[in-house]
Amino acid sequence: MAKITDSPSKSIQDELDALSKDLNEKVSKKSKNNVLIATWNIRKFGDLTEEWVWKPNMKPKRDLHALRCIVEIIKRFDIIAVQEVIGNLKCLRETMRYLGDDWSFLMTDITKGKAGNKERLAFIFNNKKVKLSGLACEIVIPDEELNKGVIKSDALSRQFARTPYAVSFKVGSKTFVLLTLHVIFGEIEARVPELKAIAEWVKEWAVELKGWGHSLIVMGDFNIERKDDKLFKAFTSTGLSAPPELNEAARSIFNKLAFYDQIAWFQETKKNNTTIDTINLKYKAGGNYDFTAKSMTSLKLPLKELSYRISDHFPLWIEFEL
Repeated sequence: MAKITDSPSKSIQDELDALSKDLNEKVSKKSKNNVLIATWNIRKFGDLTEEWVWKPNMKPKRDLHALRCIVEIIKRFDIIAVQEVIGNLKCLRETMRYLGDDWSFLMTDITKGKAGNKERLAFIFNNKKVKLSGLACEIVIPDEELNKGVIKSDALSRQFARTPYAVSFKVGSKTFVLLTLHVIFGEIEARVPELKAIAEWVKEWAVELKGWGHSLIVMGDFNIERKDDKLFKAFTSTGLSAPPELNEAARSIFNKLAFYDQIAWFQETKKNNTTIDTINLKYKAGGNYDFTAKSMTSLKLPLKELSYRISDHFPLWIEFEL
């Protein structure tokens, strides 16, 4: 059985080198002192075929070649929120094995129930750049707030299908909370209440954190179909806003108009119509990373097949100046 720390064949290594070069050109810091933060829904990030080359009788389709492509992307970022980490942890375990002792992760337990799909939410981060600041929590709406209208009646009448997960980090002198989630998928009308609830809940929390000089950044897969549709309007209803570069970035390898994934924070509009961020970090740049042209290229895989090996989502990223 092959190991992720083994040396791959020359042809696979050449492809990994080409992917690394492309990442150097498209996802790089403007200053080494800055911090790169990303979010990525990695399709069914769980089991792994521990061979370098997948064969038709093997399950799953994700092999070591594919996982090394994923890790090459992950290690570009100082912190990355990962959605769809499922019950089997083989991919995550081997990712951390390859990254080594300079990297750590935090994750939730699996979310039981049909809507939860046995998924976990995780943060992977570089210890040399990032420190934990102490907080790790899941957001649960108290029944009293549902019943008394603190969370509006049209926002949520039950708990989240997959409980949002928040962790506080410190880079240099800056402390910030990253909140990641994966909104329920299905009928659009079923998604709106979760989006409204998270927008209302985090607005209050962001104000509280600002009083401590800390920032709140929301990130993950919100399953928003289109920019400016009713799902997007629910998400932005209390002032959550993404930088312009992300509003133009594709999220899905299949549907360039889909607006599933987001990285956002609250902004304030002044009397002269200018806006200022309410976070203590200075935004520098952001975008997605389209891995389709540089991943497993020799196999000439259709997008559907590539999605099972890498993902059906592109990672989104932002860069902050400290």
